[in-house]
Amino acid sequence: MMKVINAQSGWTWVKQGFVLFRKRPMELLSLFFLWMMLTQLLRFIPVAGQFLTLFLFPVFSVGFMQACRYLENEQKITPGLLFTGFQSPHVVALLGSGLLRIAALFFTYWFSNLINDEALSEFMKAAAKTGPMDAGSLEKVLPVKAILLTVLIYIPFAMAFWYSVPLIAWQRMTLIKSMFYSFFAVLHSWKAFLVYFLAWYGLSILVSPLAIIFLGIDINIGVVMLTAMSFIIFVIVYCSSYPTYTDVFGKPDEDNQAAV
Repeated sequence: MMKVINAQSGWTWVKQGFVLFRKRPMELLSLFFLWMMLTQLLRFIPVAGQFLTLFLFPVFSVGFMQACRYLENEQKITPGLLFTGFQSPHVVALLGSGLLRIAALFFTYWFSNLINDEALSEFMKAAAKTGPMDAGSLEKVLPVKAILLTVLIYIPFAMAFWYSVPLIAWQRMTLIKSMFYSFFAVLHSWKAFLVYFLAWYGLSILVSPLAIIFLGIDINIGVVMLTAMSFIIFVIVYCSSYPTYTDVFGKPDEDNQAAV
């Protein structure tokens, strides 16, 4: 059921993400902007709005994964596809995944502060008081060690969540079982994932020089171009997550399709 993938596959996944995106870029971007619009609307809800975006993230993710499957099968992508997860018989498990993601973030934040003497809390309070800081000021106060430790603490949770959504939606797994399989699938193919994330990190760095070029021409054009490139990269990254699933667990068949 679960295959171990070699390191080279990490770069292959990135390339496959670009291939999928090139098939129907405007339809994918439209789906993304619809998602962003709904997310911004949720943020208007006092207090709960911030948590609702995380809570509903796994449900909306089903729509994006299904969109990637449609791309592979040369099917048309419609805005309604974004709400596929809400029609799934496994919507409760998907919402449970959202709750666990929120809990994982709280635990990571709490544990990091416990070890680092509230370094993250102090930084966030200082940032809230002073507002936006320039690069020099930010470098002086940024708790680099605390942030790195926070990332390390969250990695096991990220591994458990990586495949949980498609495993729930397409393999009909329970929430805990999906997280178990997800964690060990990523662990067994850690070399491929290391290459995958390093590749995306390197590609994202290339955006900055391009932005600087446009900023040198006109600051308004630069900001618009940087924002547009960030949106496109996000969508391509999401497209590339689909082959990470199909390489390890196989392509969802018609029975799996009916599950969503």
